[in-house]
Amino acid sequence: MKFKSILYALCYFIGAFFLLPYVFSSLTRYLHFPIFQNSALRIIGIVFVLAGIIDALYCYILFFQKGKGTPIPTQPAKKLIVEGLYRYTRNPIYLGHFLIIFGEFLLFGHSLLLLYFILFVINFHFYITLIEEKELKKRFGKEYIDYTKSVPRYMPKIK
Repeated sequence: MKFKSILYALCYFIGAFFLLPYVFSSLTRYLHFPIFQNSALRIIGIVFVLAGIIDALYCYILFFQKGKGTPIPTQPAKKLIVEGLYRYTRNPIYLGHFLIIFGEFLLFGHSLLLLYFILFVINFHFYITLIEEKELKKRFGKEYIDYTKSVPRYMPKIK
């Protein structure tokens, strides 16, 4: 993996999962917004964070092994990945990221972390629908279009 890609990934992870949650948590305390403290929610939050991390790591491995690339835009996958979690949802990495951030909200209970989660989901939804999917259609053509018809964007179909 190129140094530029590693640097990009580090900046993303530090910003998305540590720096911005810290800022929103600090604002919650500074503005005296509600903090929800509940042992059960904290346990669920830990489970969500761990599930999100495992999901993301699993998908990164698929990108390296099957896609012959990375999830990082500077080194995209050369092959369309349609196995593993990608059989059930087109965006399992983003779902993992959503789980991590929602898990942080449940774990720490800072109300503005919920706002951060909502903004994060909205931002990525627009990125996925307006930029990423168009790029994937260009790169993979009919194979990707067929994939979009059989696999939902986010939530897996329950059979």
